[in-house]
Amino acid sequence: MPSKELRPYKEIAKDLKPEDTEAALDMVCACMKNTGGRPCIYANSESGLTSFVENAKGYFTYVQNANSKLEERQQIIPDVEGLSLYCGIDRRTLERYYKRGGEWERTIDYIKNGIAYVKKELALRGKIPPMVAVFDLVNNHNYFNTNSFILETKNEKEEDKSDYWEERVKEAGLIWDNEKGEFIPE
Repeated sequence: MPSKELRPYKEIAKDLKPEDTEAALDMVCACMKNTGGRPCIYANSESGLTSFVENAKGYFTYVQNANSKLEERQQIIPDVEGLSLYCGIDRRTLERYYKRGGEWERTIDYIKNGIAYVKKELALRGKIPPMVAVFDLVNNHNYFNTNSFILETKNEKEEDKSDYWEERVKEAGLIWDNEKGEFIPE
C-alpha cells in the first residue's frame, strides 16, 4: 500500500477535520478585524517600511505561537499569502511594494527567502507534497520550473576563424563592395 503522502488527494481530503484549518482561519478572522476588511497602506517611506517590517515580524511570531499549541498536522506553514493577509494587504499589493525597489525590494526578498527556506525544509523532509512546494516556489519565490536544459558550448577554434578570415582578406588587399555584395581589390 502506498505511503500516506502518495495517496490521491481526494482520499487525503476525507481525513480533514475542522481543527486542521482552525489556526489559519483564526488568523484570517483576526486580520479582518484588525483592518476592517480594508487593506492598510504602508507609505513609501522609512516609517512605512518600518511598520511593514514590524507587522511581518508579528506574522512569524503569530505562526510560532500558534504552532506551539497545535499538533504537527494542524500547524500553520508560513507563506506569502499568510504574510500578506497578516499585514492587511493582498499578495499583489506586496508585489507592488516590492517594485518600489531599494530597501523595500531587499526587505521583501529577505522575508520571502525566509518563507521559502521553511517550505523547502518541510518538502525535503516529506512534510509537504513536493508539487505544492514547487508550485509555491515558482509562483511566489521566482524559481523556474522547467524540464528543458540549454547547453551552450564554446569552441575557441570557431571564434578564432573570424579573426583568421579578416586577416586573410586584409593580406589579399581586398575590401567589401556593398553594391556588388562581394570583396574587390582595393
